[in-house]
Amino acid sequence: MILKISPLLAVLLLLANTAPGVAQVEKSLYKLGLISGEKDPRHESEKERRLREDVLNAATDAFVATRRFTMVERKQLDAVFTEKSLQEFIGGQVNNKLTDVLGLDLVGVVGYTLDVSKSPKGEPVTKCIIDVRLVDVKTAALLATVTSDRPSVILPSSTPREAGQLLYKSIRDAFPPLGYVVSVSGKEVVIDLGSEAGLKKGDTLELVQEGEQIIHPVTGKVLSSPMKVIGELKVVTASPQVSTCKAKVKGEVPVASLVRLKGSRSLFLDWAARVPFLKKSAEDKKEELEK
Repeated sequence: MILKISPLLAVLLLLANTAPGVAQVEKSLYKLGLISGEKDPRHESEKERRLREDVLNAATDAFVATRRFTMVERKQLDAVFTEKSLQEFIGGQVNNKLTDVLGLDLVGVVGYTLDVSKSPKGEPVTKCIIDVRLVDVKTAALLATVTSDRPSVILPSSTPREAGQLLYKSIRDAFPPLGYVVSVSGKEVVIDLGSEAGLKKGDTLELVQEGEQIIHPVTGKVLSSPMKVIGELKVVTASPQVSTCKAKVKGEVPVASLVRLKGSRSLFLDWAARVPFLKKSAEDKKEELEK
């Protein structure tokens, strides 16, 4: 059963569906606050309250485990929302406090679904699904929804903890570590990502580059093509801030090449590619590394 969203969160989600203004530049850590998207806690049963808390804890653990987020304490975030009226929120004052006082990059609205079905033997099977809607605090734009409901999973997650483990994988796919090649010696490559970004020995990364831009024949707009994979790196050793890798690529690996976890893409990188000054920021960083 999906619980109703409170009026304040309804406004948050309404604002989240507005078009994005300026996207954030890709970085290693984001400051995130999680709030419940379920009904007003004052009107829920004790069983519902415990389940909501378990879901929030499971979602928090999933984000922390990716090592891409620092979390704001729930009490701090709750205090901001409870002391503000809907009118103040619409006026943008809450957004200012979230960024200026708490320093938030994102707010995650956590919801859950309990789907009860029957097994082939006729026994009841409960599937717990956790969904988190990520809202960019500065622009009030909906960045993404990450979910524990992954199509490739055979066995359903029956508890919030199990759902949280699947949610972790979705978050990791959406926010993979992104970095650059900082030095090359033959097939030995050093990148500016290490254990602090969650990398470990044996991880496979992709060397990627932006595809050629296409000019729309009717509108004349520049269309960004998908990122192209040009090779792979295998992590041999990982220190806190850098990793040494073995390259599997034709030809020499250029210094300042972009790297990401294999099979993943970055929501922020895709978004930033559509914003001219952000794209220029990435190019400036690449030029700095090449000097």
